[in-house]
Amino acid sequence: MVFPFSGNHYVKFYWGSDEILMPVYTTTKESVAKHPNASVFINFASFRSVHETSMEAMTYPSIKTLGIIAEGVPEQQTRELVKEAETKGVGMIGPATVGGIKPGCLRIGNTGGMLDNIVMSRLYRPGSVAYVSKSGGMSNELNNIVCRNSNGVCEGVAIGGDRYPGSRFLDHFLRYQDDAGAKMLLLLGEVGGMDEYDLIDAVKSGRITKPIVAWCVGTCASCFATEVQFGHAGAQARGDEETAAAKNKAMKDAGFHVPDSFDKLPEMVGQVYIQLVEEGVIVEQHEGETPQVPMDYTWAKKLGMVRKPANFISSIADDRGEELTYCGVTISDVFAKELGIGGVLSLLWFRRQLPPTCTKFIEMILMVTADHGPAVSGAHNTIVTARAGKDLVSALCSGLLTIGPRFGGALDDAAKMFSQALDSGVSPKDFIENMKKTNQLIMGIGHRIKSLANPDQRVELIKDYAKKHFKTTPVLDFALEVEQLTTRKRANLILNVDGCIAVSFVDMIRSCGAFTREECDDLMSFGCLNGLFVLGRSIGFIGHYLDQLRLKQPLYRHPWDDITYIQELAGSGGS
Repeated sequence: MVFPFSGNHYVKFYWGSDEILMPVYTTTKESVAKHPNASVFINFASFRSVHETSMEAMTYPSIKTLGIIAEGVPEQQTRELVKEAETKGVGMIGPATVGGIKPGCLRIGNTGGMLDNIVMSRLYRPGSVAYVSKSGGMSNELNNIVCRNSNGVCEGVAIGGDRYPGSRFLDHFLRYQDDAGAKMLLLLGEVGGMDEYDLIDAVKSGRITKPIVAWCVGTCASCFATEVQFGHAGAQARGDEETAAAKNKAMKDAGFHVPDSFDKLPEMVGQVYIQLVEEGVIVEQHEGETPQVPMDYTWAKKLGMVRKPANFISSIADDRGEELTYCGVTISDVFAKELGIGGVLSLLWFRRQLPPTCTKFIEMILMVTADHGPAVSGAHNTIVTARAGKDLVSALCSGLLTIGPRFGGALDDAAKMFSQALDSGVSPKDFIENMKKTNQLIMGIGHRIKSLANPDQRVELIKDYAKKHFKTTPVLDFALEVEQLTTRKRANLILNVDGCIAVSFVDMIRSCGAFTREECDDLMSFGCLNGLFVLGRSIGFIGHYLDQLRLKQPLYRHPWDDITYIQELAGSGGS
């Protein structure tokens, strides 16, 4: 294959039921050099570039046959191509052709259609009838007619319906005359042009002696007051001799087998075939086993013939229809209803369209957790990675990998601890004592510098919103009672932002009416709260990455004076 718009690569094609790789090159020159035995060049380029690419192909001596599929090629360019092909001795079919087929050997273009039609028309093995048609679509009809009324096609070509085709009827019928496998010939011409008369002259001169069944379509043109331009560029009579009726009569007078109408053509093919069988010209062979047609899985599934378990299951998004949907809500409705990022997250994470108070709270969490300065471990890692010249994704991942129990990953554990304590009926005091006895830290409690007297404004915002908009806040209330006790021991053992987000989120999903208690517990166990922190903090990490690039900061190296170098550990007993 030659495809100039991408680099050299391979593409997969089916060969029977197996897949094969076909090389793709960017130039014809390279493809010819790599495959010097290839002699057929099928040009699928559009009418805009087919002239240039076909002329180039004919400069290579190894190319012996050229097929041009494109329609609408300017007549001047077609005539130049035809002249060049004659000069170089290249056989040419088209323009405006579907190609040709030699059953049991090869096919050019799309002749014969899909595999099931090739089998139905018995184009997988050679028969005794060789045909030429101007029309590509009608060539497939001829395949069907020949199959039903004889032992099949020996060879078939659609030369195209332009005024100046690359080859004529006579060119192919002379080949068929010399082909021992072609016992009878079939012509499907049309109104316009004089090529049929060249064939008549060849029959009259004795150059072609094999029986020919023929018909020229377009006899209905006589029903119109003026000459009619049919679908093909060359399908218009420019004189009495070019009419379909005149050509049919001339062929019949020359000894062709010409039916009275097209619908009688199959019967005529059958009659001539039977006569040749009776004369011994055609010796019928036993029909072998019909090959199985490998059916494409997608097509077979559509027909309900096969099924298989899916490798993946998704219940949150679907991109197969006219429009992308998030949990059944089209992307247009997402914007029409102004769901915002909180609404989108609720659809994709929780499979629910949560109330506006809930989606607003989700957005608050993302804003509150977006960043906490450059000194925290995640931002620090991101900055160091950015200054090492790594890409954005690498720097972001470096920061995200620090999230865990000691940094940002306490939300899920805090939600679990406080909600389970409340559900068990234990008092805040006993909860603290139990945690102390089991030597466990209370997740969500404690801040480096903040206290009740110097509150964290992020906590105040979250707490005030929850109290104002959620139906009930029992988990938050329990956590605040715990805070009153822990701050008596040390002032900074307050309910921190992680803990406040966690307990408020539990209150939100339990009170919004969208989930059962079991579903709420599942969501907590899935890690969605830590997911909110990861999503929010990614905003800040990306900000730090871009900031370092903006400031053009160099590679970071930690200063020696900030590192304590120890040669020997205390108590190690070294001399």
